[in-house]
Amino acid sequence: MARILVIAPYQGLRDIFLEIKAEINHDVAIDVEVGDLYKGLALAKSLEDRGYDVIISRGATARLLRKHCNLPVVEVKISGYDILRTLTLVKGFTGNIGLMSYLNTIQGADAIGTLLDMNLTFFPIGEEQEIEQGLKQALAQGIQVIIGDVISTSVASRLGMQAILITSGKEAVLESISEAEHMAYYTRREKEMRQRMEALVQSLPVGVIAAAGDGCVFAFNHQAEDVLGIQAGYALDKPFEQLHPLLNLDSVLKTSQASGEEVFSLNGEKVLIQKLPLIVEEKQEGGFAVIQPARQIQKAESRLRQSLAGQESRASMHFNQLVTSSDGMKKMLKLAKQASRTELPLLLYGEPGTGKQSVAQAIHNAGRRRDFPFVFINCEAFGEEQLMLELFGSEGSLVKRGVFELAHGGTLFIDAIGKLPLTVQAMLINVFQEKKVSRLNGTAPIETDVRIIAANAQSLKERVEAGEFREDLFHLINGYNLFIPPLRERKEDIDDLVRWFIASFNARFGKQIVGVRQNVLAMLKEADWPGNIQELKTTVEKMCLAAEGPFIDRAEAENVLLEVRNEAHRAPTDAGIEISGKTLEEIEREIIWRVLEEEGQNQSEAAKRLGINRSTLWRKLKHSMQE
Repeated sequence: MARILVIAPYQGLRDIFLEIKAEINHDVAIDVEVGDLYKGLALAKSLEDRGYDVIISRGATARLLRKHCNLPVVEVKISGYDILRTLTLVKGFTGNIGLMSYLNTIQGADAIGTLLDMNLTFFPIGEEQEIEQGLKQALAQGIQVIIGDVISTSVASRLGMQAILITSGKEAVLESISEAEHMAYYTRREKEMRQRMEALVQSLPVGVIAAAGDGCVFAFNHQAEDVLGIQAGYALDKPFEQLHPLLNLDSVLKTSQASGEEVFSLNGEKVLIQKLPLIVEEKQEGGFAVIQPARQIQKAESRLRQSLAGQESRASMHFNQLVTSSDGMKKMLKLAKQASRTELPLLLYGEPGTGKQSVAQAIHNAGRRRDFPFVFINCEAFGEEQLMLELFGSEGSLVKRGVFELAHGGTLFIDAIGKLPLTVQAMLINVFQEKKVSRLNGTAPIETDVRIIAANAQSLKERVEAGEFREDLFHLINGYNLFIPPLRERKEDIDDLVRWFIASFNARFGKQIVGVRQNVLAMLKEADWPGNIQELKTTVEKMCLAAEGPFIDRAEAENVLLEVRNEAHRAPTDAGIEISGKTLEEIEREIIWRVLEEEGQNQSEAAKRLGINRSTLWRKLKHSMQE
């Protein structure tokens, strides 16, 4: 029985292999792991001794595995069907589309693009090192969307471009399995001998590094990886002494004599090293080194670093990835780009699900603080005591860094800032004014340099007037003001949003969906989306899971869309409005917001109930948001 290890560079490819595995009835065993590039290489190296005959992977990951793995590697080739599905998905997109891949893929895509009458710009690559420079050229040419394999789309996303992965379909996967079965037959016996050797070396409780007679490394176990901080994938086939000056085998290779045990300081830690000749049938075939480390302090420091780093985050969203065709959203993004060039604090207003955090991340990535942390805190997620701990940190029995310290040099995004208790607001005022934060139970203030981006669903001015938000704090954070329109006011964006969501879910679920039927799209545009973009994304995800063919049909989407319709027309609340002590203007404002809420944020229906036209309602809403 052939045993095949699949290293899938993305989750969706894993799911296709598992689906085919369940359908195959002949004598083959397939195990699937997910890992891209060096993560995939590390997985493959760690699993090589598990009895596998051959490895299957795709693209740059497959090429990397061929260089460094002992097992033969079969590549899942990008088929014409795969290219056709991907190009069909983006057909109709009005922006500039680029395709980056190796020459054979480019040639196939060129022919298919011609048949589909699509205007594509091609960026062929010969080596992985060419990818970033090629993408920068694409940006300079105004390319908005990059189609390619895992590594090119990954780099494109990092550079702020929309990226669509060419996913593999069943045809290519079946072909790769068939090729792997043939290859496994010829390599199984050789692999069994190598597995025994690998198992022995890897099971040793010491670091072992072995080199052949030419001085190049052929064995490098996990303990050696830990001690030297070098991955086996990098070490294999390298000259022994190139890995570290302490690993010079010249004397052993020349004299065939073992060296004495020597104590060295390696990476700040004491280690014991002995070098010995490798004798095979009374003939020297190379040499090896045995390393015994003391790593307790190193492990403790590593755990501490991981713990601290785990609280920080990086902003992943860029302006180029914020899809829009609507005038209102374009105006907002233009103001957001202006705001990214300043250090002024920023207030973002928008309903839940409109993408406030995405806009905040794009502003951060376009500003001078882009290389520093972007830290997020939601004021609704914590009680008052825990919120103070998250904001300011603590000393004493519990030592914790607060978000101001974690965001030092970068951006702190405070969501639902209107929910801050007044006691915490008073503490924030001093932090903003003095640019210093004092930990709870701390003795000395800590310098902090952060840009503040705050967000709220409704106008903070109202909370100031109601005495629920401090006016002095309001003026400290009220630099730029941006209002993100709800999705019901930018329905022309639904086409592209659905397209990008499908592309994402194709990669995640192993689907090859190329679009939605027009009647389904029409129903999506008829909905009011009180949950905005997030609700649309969840809906598209459910439809993708239900879809069985290349298009999402009405029959498959009907239950999902019915759920959306029922949610949008849920029964209104019977709670009354308190008028005691309020001005006429305040009562009117509260009535407007209440009716909007009851109508699922549908402004047309709200205007009908209020007996005013939609433009009058819009003016009143804008007035209530003005600072």
